[in-house]
Amino acid sequence: MRTIGLIGIAAALAASYLPTVSASPVAAAAAGGVKPFRPILKDKGRLVVHNEPISLDINEAASDTAQQQQLVGTKIPDEEQSIASAAIKYLSSTHGVAADSIRTTSVYTDTASGITHVYAVQTFNGIDISNAVANVNVSKDGKVISSSESFVGNLTASAAAHPGFTAQSSSLDVAKQALAVLGQHLDIAVEQSISNKITASAVASSTGGQPYILLEKVPEALSISGTATAQMAFTQQADGSVVATWLVNLEQQDHWWNAQVDLAAGKVVSLADWYASSESYYVYPKDVVSPASGKRTLVVDPANSSASPKGWVTEGSTYGNNVWAQNNPLGGNGWKNNHRPDAQDGKFEYDLDLTQQPSSYVDAAITQLFYTNNIMHDLSYIYGFDEAAGNFQDVNYSGKGAGNDAVIANAQDGSGTNNANFATPPDGQRPRMRMYVWTMTNPQRDGDLEQDIVAHEYTHGISNRLTGGPSNADCLNYGESGGMGEGWSDAVANILRLKASDTKDTDLILGDYVYTKNIRNYPYSTSMRTNPSTYKYLDRPDYQEVHAIGEVWAEMLYEVMWALIEKNGFADDIFAHDLSKGNSIMLQILLDGMKLQPCTPTFIDARNAILQAEKNLTGGKNKCVIWSAFAKRGLGVNASGQDGGKHSEDYTVPSDC
Repeated sequence: MRTIGLIGIAAALAASYLPTVSASPVAAAAAGGVKPFRPILKDKGRLVVHNEPISLDINEAASDTAQQQQLVGTKIPDEEQSIASAAIKYLSSTHGVAADSIRTTSVYTDTASGITHVYAVQTFNGIDISNAVANVNVSKDGKVISSSESFVGNLTASAAAHPGFTAQSSSLDVAKQALAVLGQHLDIAVEQSISNKITASAVASSTGGQPYILLEKVPEALSISGTATAQMAFTQQADGSVVATWLVNLEQQDHWWNAQVDLAAGKVVSLADWYASSESYYVYPKDVVSPASGKRTLVVDPANSSASPKGWVTEGSTYGNNVWAQNNPLGGNGWKNNHRPDAQDGKFEYDLDLTQQPSSYVDAAITQLFYTNNIMHDLSYIYGFDEAAGNFQDVNYSGKGAGNDAVIANAQDGSGTNNANFATPPDGQRPRMRMYVWTMTNPQRDGDLEQDIVAHEYTHGISNRLTGGPSNADCLNYGESGGMGEGWSDAVANILRLKASDTKDTDLILGDYVYTKNIRNYPYSTSMRTNPSTYKYLDRPDYQEVHAIGEVWAEMLYEVMWALIEKNGFADDIFAHDLSKGNSIMLQILLDGMKLQPCTPTFIDARNAILQAEKNLTGGKNKCVIWSAFAKRGLGVNASGQDGGKHSEDYTVPSDC
């Protein structure tokens, strides 16, 4: 264990609270080999699709002022407030949980489908049970079309006591103790003399939840910003019990930890990492993946007027409402004052000599990163990742959602090499993208120039904000669901790089410019010989890591994409949002499915959500080709499996197909 001086707190607690916590020996993780984990809630949180939608009494709910007070924020339209209230009543009556013990965390109406998505968390004594969550999807005519929940039934008095939750002064001390436990889990101990300098102050929540405690003067080895937050919570365990916990959140160099700490047991009981790793403008335009596939061109006024009505740029540099792009050669946490190209004349045109090292063309790299991030912002906005859904903007022009969260995009980040990552906190907090230099060649190559890598990373932000609602960033951080997060990122990158000349026999590989070969085990292909992966691969020992799991999911989505294109044709310009074409349909139902699916979805949940999204979009016109594509890879009608358990393949489709 590295000792940097919280060891005093840990030692003081050792007799009653703190057994020694050893870190998981995972070589790929930087923080002492620590790996995210969570309680597996079997038979909970699955998506239930209602073939006969259930009507809600929205008019009655509109008059229920008690439930209205459970909603967050002040910018929610009255109609959405009423739908959310009715959805809470539905959850209460269906699952036996008192309505005043359910807190709405997010609610918004999708502008394309008209479906209202309501996200909620169960509370106990006014405190969130952080992993007892639900989502209800309500059609335009006020009917529940699908829902999921992982609520706790029959809460007993054993869950009522929560150490340190009564006296505010003691809560401040207990929050520091929770930080010490997390430090031990991360294999970082802090000495008493330094821990005494940590200050704690209570801060009111801006999201309608519990107040939180801000810890400052935290050692940099534990928190790169010198701060951490701690919040009272309960956590549901795998056996159905509920334990009192502290939700501790801090950012490190390559990790953004969100931990649930059980002080009574002296251990971390759940750990999420908000970083997802992998892997006029003179730029490689959106249809050129990398320097290996085309040349730079001058792109004039590329901002989409709907997604970015005031353009991309503020004051002649690579920052604006959607993204702040800069270099970060030292790899530090600061970014606002880092170098950005100066283009007061509006011309972002910089030399790029690929025979030289990346440091020689940093302005061109930053410009490319800025361009690609904005392309991803505008495209995803068109397909429904808008302000209400929790997208990344400093100013939300519609007044919906939380602002002040444009992407921090670091080019040629010095904190690593041969990779990239994207951290996604909840709506209203800035995500962070780090792009690295790759050292496989001489001269080295810059990941900022490979658009499939940037698109992959940005899609982590999309899938994390859309799954479980924009206020919950912990839905795709573990196991099967974490793997699907990687798979969605590859799938979107694949959709964006398609050309009109491609066919279902076209194989795609990712990262080949910087890595010089495929960064995945197999090319994405509709050939079982070229890519043999199926649902059963999830049981293989070498497919337990999230990127390997993601390859299986992305391969299934590759099959679905080509099935849709074969039936409906190909849209040359995916920005045109032509939902009669297969590739546009694919991108739309991917994002719509994320909104419909539960927190911590399984492959089966996500498959069902995609099918429902397609039904909502076209009335089920493509149902059978989608089923056939999933069944080809073992995810047919009778497939079964649970995260952490065995997976049973099935290759059949519904009888009406």
